[in-house]
Amino acid sequence: MHIKHSFRAISATLALLIAAQSASAAGMNFDIQNSSNYIITGFYTGENGDWSSNWMDFKLAGGESAAMAFNYDGPCAIDFYVTWEAEDGSNIEGDVTSIDICDANTIYFDGKEATYD
Repeated sequence: MHIKHSFRAISATLALLIAAQSASAAGMNFDIQNSSNYIITGFYTGENGDWSSNWMDFKLAGGESAAMAFNYDGPCAIDFYVTWEAEDGSNIEGDVTSIDICDANTIYFDGKEATYD
């Protein structure tokens, strides 16, 4: 009987470890809040000078927020920037911001800078 309980405990521990690894590989979830008067057109992440393609397949108008989810398997400390639509239809690239993506709940863009909590 003691062996049976030990096996269950080991199985439960392995299941938790596998679930934790799967959650990390499954992606990161956070909200992006556009507190500006601009339309956000892109969200890009980077490491060591290499930038991702746009994680957004939508535009985010001023005053709107959206749930973001993307697959990411790497360190928590990353850089990101947003792009927004200019009056002439071109995109403006914002400043690069460092973030702990593992702890980010909401990313805020106010038209000048991006912050997170």
